[in-house]
Amino acid sequence: MFKRLSVCCLVLFAGCFAAAADEISARTAWLREFGEAKDPLPVLRRGLDSQDPEIRAKAVYEYFLRRGDAAVPELRKRIRTSGLTEGMNLVVCAGMVKDPALRTAFLEKIASETTHPEVAREANRINFPFRRQNIRLCERKDWDFEIVKVKRIPLADADWRFLPDHGSVGHLRGFFKPDHPDGKWQKRGTGYWQGSRTAWYRVRFKAPPKPDCNAAELDFTGVEEAAWVWLNGVYIGCRDKGPSAWNQPFQLDVTAEIKWDAENIMAVRVVNTGNEGGIYNPVFLDILK
Repeated sequence: MFKRLSVCCLVLFAGCFAAAADEISARTAWLREFGEAKDPLPVLRRGLDSQDPEIRAKAVYEYFLRRGDAAVPELRKRIRTSGLTEGMNLVVCAGMVKDPALRTAFLEKIASETTHPEVAREANRINFPFRRQNIRLCERKDWDFEIVKVKRIPLADADWRFLPDHGSVGHLRGFFKPDHPDGKWQKRGTGYWQGSRTAWYRVRFKAPPKPDCNAAELDFTGVEEAAWVWLNGVYIGCRDKGPSAWNQPFQLDVTAEIKWDAENIMAVRVVNTGNEGGIYNPVFLDILK
């Protein structure tokens, strides 16, 4: 029995070794053909349809370098079936597209159609123009005093508006702007949604008259999984730490953006790479001193 098992293991190992050797040999042959070709485009087109994901990944990048923006229609066909390395190369190529509208559309298509969350996050990162480091009062180097939460105001759950963003284009259409028409958005409380990777929440709330305080913060007690936040049309910051952060609360300073004794409009873009996501726990306005 032991001898039979040993023989089976040796045969299996030999088969794997032979397969790996064949794979390396095929890649070497294709690279040699590509390097020696007077016209590399036919070789690259065959590489795009190769069964080897590494050959396809190399072909994607080299094909784009030679054809530029004209390569996009062909590369768009590869998104759904691409492996991880090939998908990342598609993102790199999309980021180099010269036509701004074409670049944006290509990155959006990659983010919405890829089967790899890592590829979607990278495409969204490159295609997202908003950047800000949000510094809370407790993180300021010039602040070395005790911080007291003097008031905690819940944002009414019934006042939220919600809209799925199937193409991840809401930020391009101004969903975060205070005057964006959201009357046809769904009226709903916080909670999960299914059916798209990206969705938007908007809520109006009135802040009290300005109190004696040193800072104001928005406290998100539950968002799955990544969130980008605007207050009164101003980009505040984000929490984008991947799926593992789904149950981690986070806070953003809004001291400069809050309108005291007036209506405020907050917009939150939520992206989830799993089956469902959303703002699933209350959001608070905290007043600190």
